This record gives sequence, C-alpha cells and structure tokens, in this order.
Amino acid sequence: MLSSVALAAPETHQVGPYKVSFDMNTNTKYQIQTPNAQGNSMVTPYFLVIKTDNSTGASININEYKSPVDSTPQMQGALTMYSMITRGINATGPMNQTINGKNGFLVEGAPFSGSNLTAGFKFYQAQYWLDSKQCECGPVSVGTTSVGITSTYPQDVTMNLLKSINVVKSA
Repeated sequence: MLSSVALAAPETHQVGPYKVSFDMNTNTKYQIQTPNAQGNSMVTPYFLVIKTDNSTGASININEYKSPVDSTPQMQGALTMYSMITRGINATGPMNQTINGKNGFLVEGAPFSGSNLTAGFKFYQAQYWLDSKQCECGPVSVGTTSVGITSTYPQDVTMNLLKSINVVKSA
C-alpha cells in the first residue's frame, strides 16, 4: 500500500495497470492509498483511496471483468441508487454525468432522518465505463472495465474530482 500526502495539486498515481490522474482543486490535506487488488474468477478490482479523516474521503474503484457485463448507465445508476437506499441513504435518482469523456451517472444522497449514519453529510456515487459499447443483443451496453467514484467530500470538491479524472490503461 502506497501513501502520500497531497494538497491542491494535480495527482497522478499508478493503480495496477492503470494510470489515474485527477485534480480535486482543494486546499484540504489528504492521503492517497492504493491497496493491493484481491480479485476472483470474475473480476479484478483496483483501488485508490483519498482520505482526509474518518468521515471525509473518496475512492476510485476500477473493476476489470473477465467477460463483458451490462454497462448500461441507466441500469447501473438505478442499482446504485437502490443500494444506497438500503444502506440508509436518501438518494436522488441517477443523473447523467459525463466523466472522463464517457457517459456515466451520478447519484447523491444524505442519511435518512433517524438512521445510524452521521447526519449532515452528503454522499456521492458515480460510475462510467472505459470500454462500454452498444450490444447487438438488445437495447443494452456491455463493457469489461468500470470506474466507480465514491465521495463524502463537499459537492464542489467531488465535482472537481469527477470533471478532472482520467483513467488510462498502461501499455
């Protein structure tokens, strides 16, 4: 696991076979961690964790699937929203979001009143696919490499991350 302290500057990190760059455009100090991937027969995940404290942070998860899977943004967005709701987060419907020049989505939410989650924080979850293509099998898209971004940073910092992220597979 690598760790570094960053402050208001563009970041570039090697995460498995991927080069990940972004600029959160914040003066908040944070640490970068890249835990080792623990894959299985279906998917190999690669992680980059951005952490300020115990309640504020973000993660970039690159999932490399062995076979094509459904990458339709509307479907993935709905699944993400329902997953957030079952965890006690009052989530908005997925909003279309261009991320890294690709079609993706953003879901945002806050804890339900009375849930055991910390009141007053916002939770953001976004996703896009590096290689999504329309499938001949029907009105769906398929892909093998998804990029998920989760954040509890303020909206402006989260949007800076989403607008600036660039993920490229190394040769």
